[in-house]
Amino acid sequence: MPTMFEFDRAKLIASVGGPAILLLLCILLQLAQSAYPDLFMYDRALLAGGQWWRLLSGHLVHTNSAHLLLNGVAIVALWFVFGQSRLLGKRHPVVAYLELTVVLSLLISGGLWLWFPEVQVYYGLSGVLHGLFCFAAVSELFQRRWSGGLLLIGCFVKVGWELVAGPSAATASLIEADVAVSSHLLGTLFGTLIGVIVGVSTRRQKPE
Repeated sequence: MPTMFEFDRAKLIASVGGPAILLLLCILLQLAQSAYPDLFMYDRALLAGGQWWRLLSGHLVHTNSAHLLLNGVAIVALWFVFGQSRLLGKRHPVVAYLELTVVLSLLISGGLWLWFPEVQVYYGLSGVLHGLFCFAAVSELFQRRWSGGLLLIGCFVKVGWELVAGPSAATASLIEADVAVSSHLLGTLFGTLIGVIVGVSTRRQKPE
């Protein structure tokens, strides 16, 4: 039984499109943000005024270059470790990856709006990255790679620790902002839920 850490060059190359586009979008919006600093972030007050694009764009901009670099490295690391998730399908993996990213972004923003009204302003992709991580870990489980279960548990433990003990002060200092643990929690929950739904649906359509 192959493990999730086996190097498969063809698989990695085939799956690079989605992460590459996501990273490029983050870089381009970060450059645009330097000219229009208040146009893209998740801002609760401005969302209430009808600026709905912020539900998505808030996840693609970052507080500073260090914040962007951290999340950029995470995008690459997730791609390298998980490659093309089976649950994304084989026909249009790039489209599926980007669709998943958009869905996670909108769900996390909606969750922040409904359940965390104290979050007035939010930047960054970390919540979505937690969602992508959990989705990929669930995908590993559906392929009977039980290491995915350990990673899924590890992500829940990490977020639970952040909720109890608080986020890393070093990270907050580096990104020059409070770490939004609420987005990590929402990303973890939604990524897991979507992975289970897609996995069960895929298994019913193509029974093994």
